[in-house]
Amino acid sequence: MPISVARHSLMRQMNDIAVLTVVRQNGPTSRRRIAEILGLTKSTVTVATQRLLQKHILTEVGSVSAGPGHPERLLDINPTGGFIIGAAIDVGSYHVILFDLQARIIRQTIGYYDLSSPPEKVLESIGQDAAAFRQDIDQGRYLGFGISIPGIISTGGDVIYAPNIRWTNVPMRDFFVRLFGEPVFIVNDANAGAVGEYFFGEAQHSELLLYLSLGMGIGGGAVVEGNLMQGATGAGTEVGHMVIVENGPLCRCGRHGCFEAMASVRALTERAMRTADVRQWIELDHILTSFAAGEDWAVRAVEETLTYLKIGLVNVANIYDPDTIILGGPLSHLGEFLRHEIDEAVNARGIAEGRRQIAVQITSLGDLTSVFGAGAMVLHTAIETREA
Repeated sequence: MPISVARHSLMRQMNDIAVLTVVRQNGPTSRRRIAEILGLTKSTVTVATQRLLQKHILTEVGSVSAGPGHPERLLDINPTGGFIIGAAIDVGSYHVILFDLQARIIRQTIGYYDLSSPPEKVLESIGQDAAAFRQDIDQGRYLGFGISIPGIISTGGDVIYAPNIRWTNVPMRDFFVRLFGEPVFIVNDANAGAVGEYFFGEAQHSELLLYLSLGMGIGGGAVVEGNLMQGATGAGTEVGHMVIVENGPLCRCGRHGCFEAMASVRALTERAMRTADVRQWIELDHILTSFAAGEDWAVRAVEETLTYLKIGLVNVANIYDPDTIILGGPLSHLGEFLRHEIDEAVNARGIAEGRRQIAVQITSLGDLTSVFGAGAMVLHTAIETREA
């Protein structure tokens, strides 16, 4: 393909994505307003919107008067213009959903697996559930499949290392491409969470969004002006493995004193077992319920864990300088108490005195943040390649 044609094609795709993003962020929007926001000519926006209308990604939803002349037609996302399958693998469980372009769930399922199970067996179970969902929709409206996993992913979609589920060098993308065809995206769970919040959550206008997944491990994901920050090797926001206590407890990555080893659900549970003076594993729900009831052993375990969580998040905030931090994962079930404590810490201990406040929020997508985000990864590719 001649270079000039390739550049023209790329520019056209960029315009389509930019227009879609503005409509998604602003709701029913006129072509004139889209052009103003993007700094494009109205004719360029008209051409881009026409392509998206022909692909059924956008729809016209009425008109508004803008002074003398003809009323302006308003554009919005067409919720039934396409369907995505998103999935997320967690420690011992997985979630699969079928959803539309407005993040409305059509079908969903939760599956469970033993950590000793071969990765191929787990992937087969997920594939069977996803394939069943796909049969429910018009195949012409299927946009793609995305799945998240708590680990380091290669640029080719292989799971290089996922310590919390004990997977190493798993050719995950190849498995699902054989099953579903393109597009397929494999993404780290925290990166997926950041994408999910940016596309479908409460951070659609954030310039630099930082998402923290607070579970059995701790993961971070960042979206900068709509682009996922991944680093040179895909591990650019692996904040869970920065060392915050020298010679601290052994982390599952093999090092000592990692953020994850000090402030994750696993760390909280081990503290709770010590403060309650028991040997059996205590479920997180029981710890949180006991904490809310003011039971001493639970209060001490949560407060100690929160001390390290604050240290880690203050460091992360000072490194990335985000305008928004969103807290997700099981520990986010501490709710407003957690949000307030982290808000106070990162805004009181910021290195840049007098900078704007960081907005700290609990995820609005609940336990599905990474599932939605993994699915949203297919959106750009699907729009670029889909035939009208």
